[in-house]
Amino acid sequence: MLLSLKHQARQLTLGVREARKLAGLAAEWLRRGVSAGDLRLALSSALPAEGVRTAFGFLAHRLVEKLPPRPEEAAEPTSPPPSPLPLPLIACDGTGEEHLFRPHASWVTTCGPCHREQQREEAELLLARAEADPAPPPPSWRERVATESRTSEAAAG
Repeated sequence: MLLSLKHQARQLTLGVREARKLAGLAAEWLRRGVSAGDLRLALSSALPAEGVRTAFGFLAHRLVEKLPPRPEEAAEPTSPPPSPLPLPLIACDGTGEEHLFRPHASWVTTCGPCHREQQREEAELLLARAEADPAPPPPSWRERVATESRTSEAAAG
C-alpha cells in the first residue's frame, strides 16, 4: 500500500527500503481497524501547498501524528445515566374523596381521573355558554368585500 501512494501523488514516491521502514507504522493503523483505502486516503489527502520535501519524512510524520486511537480507547465505557427518582406521593387537588397519587411532573396537582373530570366539566361549561349566547355567523365573503370597498372609498374621498 505504501508503494502504491505514488499513484495518488507523485511526490509520495517511496523506495522499497523506505517502505519497509514505514511498514510497521502502517501495520499499526491496520491493527486499529483502519482499512487500507482509508489509510491511503489519510496519507495522501491535504498535501501541503508548497509540496513534500521528502516522502519518507512526510509519511513517517503522518503515520505517527494521525494514528487513530485503539478501538478499546475510542469506545469509552459509559454507564447509563442514573434513573430519576420518582416524585413523592401527594394529595390530589381534585374534587371528591381525598386520595394520594404520584405525579409524573412536579407541577401536576391532580391525578389523571380528576384531571379528565375537570376537563370534561370545563368543556360542558363552554358548550352551555355557546348555546346560551350564540355568536353571530361570520359575514360572507361578498359582505366583507363590500365593507372593504366602502371603507376604501371613504378613505379616498
